[in-house]
Amino acid sequence: MIPQWLLYSIMTCISACVVFAFIASWLLLSPRRVSYEKTFKIGIQRGEIDERAFNSIKKEELFIPSYYGYKLHGMFFPVENGKKVVIIAHGITWSLFGSFKYVKMFQKRGFHVLLCDHRYHGLSGGKYTSYGFYEKDDLKAWIDYLEKRFGGNTFIGLLGESLGAASALELSKRDRRVKFCIADCSFSDFQSLLRIRLKMDFKLGIYPLIDFVNFIVKLKHGWSFPDISPIKGLEKTKTPILFIHGKEDTFIPLDMTLEMFRRKAGTKKLYLVPKAGHAEAFNTDPAGYEKKVIEFIQMIDQFVSSEKMKSY
Repeated sequence: MIPQWLLYSIMTCISACVVFAFIASWLLLSPRRVSYEKTFKIGIQRGEIDERAFNSIKKEELFIPSYYGYKLHGMFFPVENGKKVVIIAHGITWSLFGSFKYVKMFQKRGFHVLLCDHRYHGLSGGKYTSYGFYEKDDLKAWIDYLEKRFGGNTFIGLLGESLGAASALELSKRDRRVKFCIADCSFSDFQSLLRIRLKMDFKLGIYPLIDFVNFIVKLKHGWSFPDISPIKGLEKTKTPILFIHGKEDTFIPLDMTLEMFRRKAGTKKLYLVPKAGHAEAFNTDPAGYEKKVIEFIQMIDQFVSSEKMKSY
């Protein structure tokens, strides 16, 4: 027979773990976001947004339905007579204003540019972030919208930073309509990243805690951390991918991008930016960044042309 004091201790420990798991899951899925208006102001302060250019450029604010009942917000920057579109997805806690710095680079090459707010971010709906699980489907909803607007032969590419990059990679593995993907500082596997952050931020190596939180998330929301793994199946992905990572990134390890680059078969490129921290590759070397992106797109154009020739 188990002593009463031991039984009480076990029950207290289990209760504490349950409470911890619920709190941790809430904090993880509901991180403190920077407001939509503040991300615009910070973008101006950082030099990422020229306020006069932003106010004068032609743009269209969009709201479309997601597959899950909430609205998705985007901002569309058109070009004349374009049949190419790039969708740009921002990182965690931010908004689409963090992606404005890329607009000019793509418009000069004849691309319409669509900036989108992730669920739970900016002006989009959604009660929590899912680190790519639902975000990939939201990107798919945007592609569906663009196809209806411009036709089925629209040339569509993705560029994402951090959370946006992971979401873009997940969709690129599933949707052949994505003609190219530029993944800037993506994690390779969400559960692995959580283990790294647990050890680095809290000096803890108690990985079962993550399993416990994962169980709560699965119970409450129907998905789990292992479901979010951009590296899984990457070797089967035919979509051309440009992997980008700052060499001084202390949030998502550089090794994650290197591992994904090694795993990816077929058309791929790797661009590592010296002295760049997390999601700071473009700001650190805008000229070099643009050069690598344009070279990649030119390679894609040649790839598409050769595929067309094979079909004749």
